[in-house]
Amino acid sequence: MTASVRPVPALLGLPVVTGATAGACVVALAGLRAAGHGGFATEPAGALALAVAAVAAAVAASRLARSGHRAAGRLATGLAASLLAYLGLAVLAVATVAAGHRWAGPAVAAWNSAWIPPLALLQLTASAAVRSGTVTPKAHRYVGLVLGAATLVNALLTTATEPFDGLPTIVGESWRTALAPVGAAVTVLGVAALLLLPVTLWRAALGSHHTVRARLGVAAAAATAAPLTVVFCLLLAIARAPGDVEPSLGSVAFLVALSGAAVFAVACAVTAARGATEPRRVGTVVRTTGLAAAALLVVGAGTLVAAPGPSLGPTSVALVVSALTVVVGGGAWAGTGRLAALLTAAPEVPAVAPVTPVTPRGGAEGTAAGDAPPHAGTPDAAVSDVVETTGPGGAAAETAPDASGAAVRAPAPTGAGVRVPVPAGAVPASVGGLTAREREVLAALAEGASNAGIAAQLVVSERTVDAHLRAIFVKLGLTPGGDTNRRVRAARIWLEHARQRR
Repeated sequence: MTASVRPVPALLGLPVVTGATAGACVVALAGLRAAGHGGFATEPAGALALAVAAVAAAVAASRLARSGHRAAGRLATGLAASLLAYLGLAVLAVATVAAGHRWAGPAVAAWNSAWIPPLALLQLTASAAVRSGTVTPKAHRYVGLVLGAATLVNALLTTATEPFDGLPTIVGESWRTALAPVGAAVTVLGVAALLLLPVTLWRAALGSHHTVRARLGVAAAAATAAPLTVVFCLLLAIARAPGDVEPSLGSVAFLVALSGAAVFAVACAVTAARGATEPRRVGTVVRTTGLAAAALLVVGAGTLVAAPGPSLGPTSVALVVSALTVVVGGGAWAGTGRLAALLTAAPEVPAVAPVTPVTPRGGAEGTAAGDAPPHAGTPDAAVSDVVETTGPGGAAAETAPDASGAAVRAPAPTGAGVRVPVPAGAVPASVGGLTAREREVLAALAEGASNAGIAAQLVVSERTVDAHLRAIFVKLGLTPGGDTNRRVRAARIWLEHARQRR
């Protein structure tokens, strides 16, 4: 009997509460703007973008909780709260500055640092959506601690000289920084922290196959939105000098970019948690990420080309920027298309040559000439019927009966299973002696996850995954060597077990 997953009651009304709070903040900022206070901090476009992102994060938190991904739901709730805090601090900072209150300085400093937590939380939400278990990964702790420290250091060490006269992150002369080396070191650590989860998730995705690869790829694309937002912030600095772009325009653009990254990340988190791995959806996610990176590259390069220094005429600048757009945009479109196809492609069986027949346990040698495999056409045959052997150099090779009953063998990529039929009696069918964690590892293996993919989903190290797999092989009686690969036989055992339970 399968137990139903109950949603967290507190999250069911979260979108309504978030929408009401965000709306109140937007109205307050609009009132301050009408009174002539705040400059870009009260710009309607930026305020509305943050409000929409907060509501989107709240909706995602509710959906993730209903689907049983409670850790991801809590992190999405934290993302919604951090975006609301950013809006609320803007109201507080503008109001205290307008009133000349003595707390104006700390309020502005807190507001100036409030953009960092959403970057961390959007990454953690996407990463948690493809994980299982209750243990917090070390990578999550590192990201949280480092970016939390960066928020605190930025709030304590920076002081505004002219609050709201441009965006502080791209108008350095409007701010004074105490202990600059400390701030620089924390900034470097923060950037490294933002790169950790994207690298980890992309590595796990590309090392896995089947639906696991697509789900991890979607989560990796979502986590990539955070460092892209930081790159956009740096490009705003280039756009101001030497690009001579109005600081207030760059300020609003940054708020919109941060909000867009949050919406994109929570949408990807919900998609990955639900296991939606349709090629069109995965392609949309991957292409959005790749084209955003390409756009940033074109904008940065175009700004440098259009700067007063190179002294290029308008026609030359237009030609250079057009050429960059075609080359970079075209390359990003083609590259992301191939990546999306890789993430959603099923393994193919290459042409093979006959070798020694395979003898199933307790059965006859091979299949009769012209006979179909005993369970070909069953619902899980396309997923579970895989036999691998160890080929030259440690690479995996596939073994399966051909039309005449003889086994065939061909090299296959390391770590990837190839869907070929084997006799049902070729493997045992008991998993009763496995622990709960070993069952989780075996289930992830049967889905097509590599060791890195299993580690990413179960929040353990790859060394721990390897140890669990060795124990699983022993308990299932899968000895090394012989004609078949233990990983594939173990996956077949689990899928047979799952089919018997249905």
